[in-house]
Amino acid sequence: MKFTYWGKGLLAGAMVLAVSTNSVFANERPTVLIENTQNDSDSLKIENLAKELKKMKPIAKADFKAKFKKEVAGFTLTEVTAFEDKETGSGSYATANYKKGDKNVYLMVTDGAGAGAETVKTNLLSYLDIKTTEEPGDKTNIKPYKGWQVFFDSSMYESDDMTSIHYLEGNRFSVIASGNMISITDLKDFLDNISL
Repeated sequence: MKFTYWGKGLLAGAMVLAVSTNSVFANERPTVLIENTQNDSDSLKIENLAKELKKMKPIAKADFKAKFKKEVAGFTLTEVTAFEDKETGSGSYATANYKKGDKNVYLMVTDGAGAGAETVKTNLLSYLDIKTTEEPGDKTNIKPYKGWQVFFDSSMYESDDMTSIHYLEGNRFSVIASGNMISITDLKDFLDNISL
């Protein structure tokens, strides 16, 4: 079957018009492809970060402890501990507790350098998976924060006054921040002032 020059042009124009109208897709745009492309892009970004982190040396125990400020957003540091696992080579970890009146924020931090890169990678990829199952009204959400998709949880605030945010600090440190007697918004405001 042969098409003339004009016939090809009309056929191409009709196809473009058909694809660009909502009636072809029952008034819905194909967003799944865009969503999957975004997740693939985020996954690739995570994989690249993990490769770079594996090349780094984990932070020493004393240096890790020194990274925590004595005061953050009116909260005072009451306790800080750091660990280095030289035997298994699994990396460095730290915990810190900040208090302000009856409110407190507890931080559990994993250094993503060296062997810790796998923890960072696993956490960030799991947040992308959770995002695919989110529903409106959920009290656990995946939101962009400090350059990454991260986990915000206010599901226990109404019953127990507890909130948490799991995120990546400084493209290196995997942080689980748990707030007691503090809203998710106030916990985020606190974390805005943290830099490791």
